[in-house]
Amino acid sequence: MHDLKRYSISYRLNGEPDALIMEGFDAPTLDQVRLQLLIKHVPEPQVVEDAPWEEHLQSSLESRSAELGLSDIEVERID
Repeated sequence: MHDLKRYSISYRLNGEPDALIMEGFDAPTLDQVRLQLLIKHVPEPQVVEDAPWEEHLQSSLESRSAELGLSDIEVERID
């Protein structure tokens, strides 16, 4: 049987330390964490999807995270 696990996400927002708790059956990916942090910190988040025919230097999640000032994202399992 699968157990729901808790994960502590530590990160910096404009240089200031902050944290978030996420739950899931598997460890969240970096993209999942970035998306949750954008939802938490952006007042009116808008969905942006990369066009498959365009080659980007950064994904939309990476560039939005950089614009917001997110850095040093670390995921650690809590138990």
